[in-house]
Amino acid sequence: MPPFASFHPLSGKLIFRRSCFTLALALLAAGAAAEEAPLKVAVYDLPPYGHVEPDGAIDGASVDLWRRTAQAIGRDYRLIPVSQMEAILAGLEAHDYDAAVGAITITPARLARVDFTYPAHHSGVAVAVRKETGPVAAFLAYGAVVGELSPLIAITLALLVAMGVAMWLVEKPMQFKHGDSAVASLRDGVYWAVVTMTTVGYGDKTPKTTHGRAVAVIWMLVSVALVSLLSTSIVSRMTADRVAGGSGFSETDLAGKRLAAVAHSSGAEFLDERRLAYARYDDLPAALAALARGEADAVVNSVGALQYAIAARFSRTIEQPDGVLAPAYMAFALPPGSALKKPLDAALIEITAGPEWRRVEASYFGR
Repeated sequence: MPPFASFHPLSGKLIFRRSCFTLALALLAAGAAAEEAPLKVAVYDLPPYGHVEPDGAIDGASVDLWRRTAQAIGRDYRLIPVSQMEAILAGLEAHDYDAAVGAITITPARLARVDFTYPAHHSGVAVAVRKETGPVAAFLAYGAVVGELSPLIAITLALLVAMGVAMWLVEKPMQFKHGDSAVASLRDGVYWAVVTMTTVGYGDKTPKTTHGRAVAVIWMLVSVALVSLLSTSIVSRMTADRVAGGSGFSETDLAGKRLAAVAHSSGAEFLDERRLAYARYDDLPAALAALARGEADAVVNSVGALQYAIAARFSRTIEQPDGVLAPAYMAFALPPGSALKKPLDAALIEITAGPEWRRVEASYFGR
């Protein structure tokens, strides 16, 4: 019998069906393998949100939160430290990363490029300034406070001169009648008013008349009140300035200052939106070092990262920011249209609402 004469149509159909079944199983297996492949997660290398430890381990508040979230959704992952924000955003746009965590603030410019999850951390743009120490700084601070209190000082000086004139006027008749008045001239009257106000009381110039002594009593009471008001105002104002540090900054205070910010950071975007010129640095320690050397007047960045970096390395030279210029939120960043957003949001809402996570997060900031 010829070798090809025994071929039957049914056997061909059977082979075709088996081939299709095998191909379908292979595609399903490949899809399942792709779905369960470890997620590539970029970590923005900026303490305390995410950083590489000396032993190579990756830690931080955002990394800790990601570990809990990934466990909640049942996904494996691989952490990839990245030092530049632009590299993270470009990688997400190109789908080179499945997610990015760290000090990644939600801003309009970033929202136009990538997606974000439910907010993971409270944040905001803040300002750090150099500590002013030494006698010159103290003198300048005192001068600034005295300048603010100049209306009160002017009123005090005017009253001092007025009381000196009043004392001279009421004591002058005594000089003409008996020649023994202690306040014989306008200069003597002002001198007496100064001595009395400062509570020195030399006793070389004292009123002799009843009216003069009445003026003296009034001036003593008024001068005590004025001196107390001036001293307490100066002390309280200088104390308030010391406590406030850099938190008293507003947007208008930034104009005319030599500003510094990390390139592509939330601080840089804040300054770009307001068209304020600034020097760009590759990382936050470099910007703060420039501030400490006097090469900049202020550094603008996210408040948490500023507080941590200053406490770790610059506590002697840079003030801690207590307030923010603009409140904001940090979140996990995702590629546009990522299918991870919905499960991550559900997990983040549950985890961040619990008291345990609030305690853990506070521990990273030393609170």
